[in-house]
Amino acid sequence: MRGEACVFRTPSEINDDMRPTDHAELLERTLYPLSRTEGVDFVQRELENALQAACNDPVGVFCAIQCFYMAQMDEQSGSSPFHLNCDRLPKRLASAFLKESAGLHALALRPHDHLYDRSYRVTLSRMRMLAKDCSIDWGVALPPL
Repeated sequence: MRGEACVFRTPSEINDDMRPTDHAELLERTLYPLSRTEGVDFVQRELENALQAACNDPVGVFCAIQCFYMAQMDEQSGSSPFHLNCDRLPKRLASAFLKESAGLHALALRPHDHLYDRSYRVTLSRMRMLAKDCSIDWGVALPPL
């Protein structure tokens, strides 16, 4: 789930441009096909568990919310076999976001990235888009950008 350990590598410079990332590749090229052989419920449950398990540090929170965003966009377009838990899961991701927000402020997306807040802003932007476009209730008031 974590970008630095993902099979599908994405150049770091596109993460902050809000373009599809290695998480989109993981979903489309691995998890969606795997769900056809192993069962949608099983793979979906494993994905939900992996998203939560990744949230133990700023990189994990960034990756989990990035992947959740991609999965929700795929659900909206009808290209995902999954229907992720949109009640409990977003609240757990939001809790991790608030807990790790100080680290997200300083997390570099690119090598030698000195733009403070880039990771935090990208993550918060994705959360805001999901709240607006997909009616995701994060269970907390999202901070201003």
